[in-house]
Amino acid sequence: MKYTHDEVKDLLIKYIERNDELNGKAGAEIFGIHFLDYDDKDVFKVKCDILDWQRNPFGNLQGGMICYYIDAVAGTLSWVSVDCEPVGTIDIDVNFIRAVTENIDYITVESKVISIGRRVVVAEARVFDPEGWLMATATVNTTRLLPPDPNPTIVEL
Repeated sequence: MKYTHDEVKDLLIKYIERNDELNGKAGAEIFGIHFLDYDDKDVFKVKCDILDWQRNPFGNLQGGMICYYIDAVAGTLSWVSVDCEPVGTIDIDVNFIRAVTENIDYITVESKVISIGRRVVVAEARVFDPEGWLMATATVNTTRLLPPDPNPTIVEL
């Protein structure tokens, strides 16, 4: 990795809070994600505000929003971990443990990269409520994206 721990932390702060340059591209102004920590064990932690539109008819945080927050945190960490080379999410395996109910205003998501291969980066993530109860766990696989092939093979079906 070409970045020091402090440089990684600075990059994570810049990209998870989605500065003005990125807001127009990602619509990030509608998601409240706030940097909390990037500790000495390389665990990245953020706070995610829960907004009314993110809840299902029962008042719980919609499961897809939990996946979004996991992908945003683990994906950003994976991207920075491979020196800011482009990555794309392959899959996310989420285990929902408890509902994020209507009385919960925010969740905390933490992630750690556990493997960096030639092509695939594997990260783990955990979601907590404000009291520290585990709400969900996940494994996120991302792949390093290659530049477009200038001479693609055309396959006819």
